Amino acid sequence: MLGRARSRSIVTTILWVVTTRLTAARQPCAKPSAPTKASALIRIGEVALAEASQRLLTRLGRRAQVPRAPADADAEWLTIALCSAVPRAAVTAVTATGGSVGTTSRAALTVSYNDAGAAAGLPQKVFIKCTSTLAQRLMLGLGGFIECEAGFYADVRPRLEIEAPHGYFAAVDARSWRSILLLEDVLSTRGARFLGPQAKVSPQQLADLLSSVATWHRALWNHRDLMRWRWLRSTAEQMRTIDALIGMADRRGVGGRRSRNLTPASLRRRRHDLYAGMRRSMQLQAHAAQTYLHGDLHVANTYLTAAGTLGVCDWQVGLKGCWAHDVAYLLITALEIDERRSSESELLDHYRDRLSQAGGPRITREEAFLAYRRATFYPHFAWTYTLGRSRLQPSFQPQEVCLMMIERISAAIVDLNSLEAVGL
Repeated sequence: MLGRARSRSIVTTILWVVTTRLTAARQPCAKPSAPTKASALIRIGEVALAEASQRLLTRLGRRAQVPRAPADADAEWLTIALCSAVPRAAVTAVTATGGSVGTTSRAALTVSYNDAGAAAGLPQKVFIKCTSTLAQRLMLGLGGFIECEAGFYADVRPRLEIEAPHGYFAAVDARSWRSILLLEDVLSTRGARFLGPQAKVSPQQLADLLSSVATWHRALWNHRDLMRWRWLRSTAEQMRTIDALIGMADRRGVGGRRSRNLTPASLRRRRHDLYAGMRRSMQLQAHAAQTYLHGDLHVANTYLTAAGTLGVCDWQVGLKGCWAHDVAYLLITALEIDERRSSESELLDHYRDRLSQAGGPRITREEAFLAYRRATFYPHFAWTYTLGRSRLQPSFQPQEVCLMMIERISAAIVDLNSLEAVGL
């Protein structure tokens, strides 16, 4: 058996090599730009053609650099992805268990190694995520997020001490938008369980999670690397993409009608102002101090470890922008309405204190509350759009979950007078 100190040394070596491979595996591409109808149609054709070409080459016996689905990550491919740092190490067997499909296709892998791999302590429990379907690739690709999670595990995760999985390997094919991630399986390594969007969490658990949020916000607060990472966009750049995609398939009206009975009457009367409110909100965020944002911070993207700590996963919607984008999304979706009303001020104070204690700026209570009020619109758009999906669009969340989220978010927008906060 390896001693504890030697084990840490080997893991550090593995992660260093993997980080290098992550950077190299992502094919260089221009900074994502907002699609037009014409460019989106052209890109859809290119992705479909590239996928057909790769499937043909696979049938002819040529191995794809980026597997299409978790089942395609066989022992030979995993040897390349996981064993390059250890001489003579090889994967001898792999078994997939579980599995789910959402914005990506996911499964848990149990990996066996030869003697060299086993002695090196290479990961035996791995979580794999792939963009297997055309819908997944187009959603993440046209939305500008296809490289975000690979970028997080390559460039951001190694510098953070937070409760989040470690990354082992990632790759993105720029032509077909196939992507793959090999991550730590926290269910096995940390005794974790993933929380569903309707999971009940306490204000104290959220306070602990906000301490982690403050940690990653502080680590990259106005950091020069935010400008260097071409895979990372600002909230204003993301707003331009949303504007472009909305022009192609606007489902907000359908989502609004489906959630009408759960929306306060005062907000229903001003529903046409909500999109303008989001645009102003994201523009204002772009002029605030910038940091790294999770971008989609709701309870369904968290897990609870055996030790009782909330961790964060699914980093595929990363952005740079104002801290309030993450904090508001979390608070107005995670708590029941009355609980949010009674706890939000205290939780905002907790975040401000942790950010300052970590070496970040001391945000005043008035500044924090204004930024929080302004940041409530994007979650409303995200869940209303999801609820309004057509039969041709993938179902990423059940209708009852969308309705619960919209009810909570709508109440927050009214309670906080968010439209006034952005000048409407």
